[in-house]
Amino acid sequence: MRSSTIKAPLKKGLGNVVAVMGLLVFPCALTAEDSRSVIESRESNQARLDFLHALNLAQEGSKPEALRVLAESLRLRPQGNPASALAFELLTELRTNSRLLLRGHRDAVLYAAYNSDGSKIVTASADHTARIWDARTGRQLTPPLQHDDDVLMAEFSPNGAFVVTASEDHTARVWDVHTGGAVGVPMQATNAIRYVKFSPDGRLIATGADDGQARLWDAGTRLPASPPIRYRGAVFSINFCPDGSRVVTGTADGVADILDLQANRLLPNPLKHENNIFTAVFSPDGRSILTASADRTARVWDAKTGQPRVLPLRHGHWITSAAFNHDASRIVTASWDHTARIWDAQTGQPVTPALQHAEAVVAAVFSPDGRLVATASRDHTARIWDANSGEPLSLPWRTGAEVTTAVFSPSGASLLVASKDPSIQIFDMPSPEPPPVWLADLAEFAATQTRYDQSHSPDLAKIRLLHAQLLASMAKGPWEAFGRWYFAESDLRAISPWSTLSLEKYVESLIALGDKDSLDYASSLAQDHPAWMTKIVQLRTRHEQQHIN
Repeated sequence: MRSSTIKAPLKKGLGNVVAVMGLLVFPCALTAEDSRSVIESRESNQARLDFLHALNLAQEGSKPEALRVLAESLRLRPQGNPASALAFELLTELRTNSRLLLRGHRDAVLYAAYNSDGSKIVTASADHTARIWDARTGRQLTPPLQHDDDVLMAEFSPNGAFVVTASEDHTARVWDVHTGGAVGVPMQATNAIRYVKFSPDGRLIATGADDGQARLWDAGTRLPASPPIRYRGAVFSINFCPDGSRVVTGTADGVADILDLQANRLLPNPLKHENNIFTAVFSPDGRSILTASADRTARVWDAKTGQPRVLPLRHGHWITSAAFNHDASRIVTASWDHTARIWDAQTGQPVTPALQHAEAVVAAVFSPDGRLVATASRDHTARIWDANSGEPLSLPWRTGAEVTTAVFSPSGASLLVASKDPSIQIFDMPSPEPPPVWLADLAEFAATQTRYDQSHSPDLAKIRLLHAQLLASMAKGPWEAFGRWYFAESDLRAISPWSTLSLEKYVESLIALGDKDSLDYASSLAQDHPAWMTKIVQLRTRHEQQHIN
């Protein structure tokens, strides 16, 4: 038990009184409000220290002890405490170490995107295919969308009826989302098409290619809608402004041009860097443009005049991606200097410490509400960070190879992480709502539910009461839903807190796929279910016999 009283040796004379934490003020000089403020400040500081200690314990593998310390942190500071996010992650992992995996690609997954309502996902891969998935079940909805070389990018149309893909085979193609069939003829270039986007109204498609051509195409006919914009080097980025009236390019020439579609002309004063421009995007309100470059800077420009709005945002190496948050008040940049950084878009000043990885950070994005940042790195991890404090909110999510994509669902309830191994994993995000008082009790109880920690006895009566109250509750709040999920029987529980797919149905879908990796994963989820395990063992035996024969 911590004491809120600081003890110090008494010495004669006011000048010899030393405070352990800052200047000591005599209690008689403090008002009740001042005393309360001092105590709250101390408790807040201790809660933060407890969270950081728990994070370190969890990273070292001492997760039961981490949960115990998280409970202490949450009791000191229930609201605005990152401990609730880490507790959510550790409790989820402890209850069922499952998540939705999208299985089917045979080579590196290079890109992934959701449709506008979050019901579908499209992925692009070095296996020469793009694939369309049900975001709820992970089931492939169509046959693979086949190219003759790596598929570098894929995007849904605004109405969700079509997908457009960009490939190393020198083509971009449009596909029907419901059938997976190609629509009309491909759009051609003389080299790889690296970037592709629908206009906000879905009537145009913009492509950027390694042959130095930026082009607009009629989405209905797939015929050129305007003459190409020609550069000496590759076009890495081409994006529409929110109202669809302009397009901005990012190129290996170190130039970003703005094309006025109504006047069909390039605006004067192109935006210039001293090296490749990897990203060029409009702000959500269309008033600014953000560029990221190999010259180690990102820059914010006035979209009308082309003049810089703030001083350059600097990293120690290439900046490969940059993004605005939802209201254009913040910017996140990702760099090969092993960091991502969060900046004030109005002043150009950093607002948090650097978000540190062990290798290059290839992408960084805000959650839809701007509270979180997700980073993807060559160190084989993706991470979640608090966008206001820069504190990590999760353990590193590890993959077998470089992480290529980290993208939030449109609701912000989940994060898709894609890698070159190839893997596609979907992680549930903790609720942004203040956690309930019982979350600390649940974390403390969970800390005792392992043979590695028998030093603390759980209050079983309290947990039985919580179990009964949550399962009987009809409350629709996210933390109540999480509590009901946590206490549900394993054959009824969904694969993760926000999923509607039961563990049983998910295991059945993995068994139906029948490949070794799917069966291995199904086996890890079916340990407590003999009937499921019997099916898996039978299929494994059949595979082994076929391999021998």
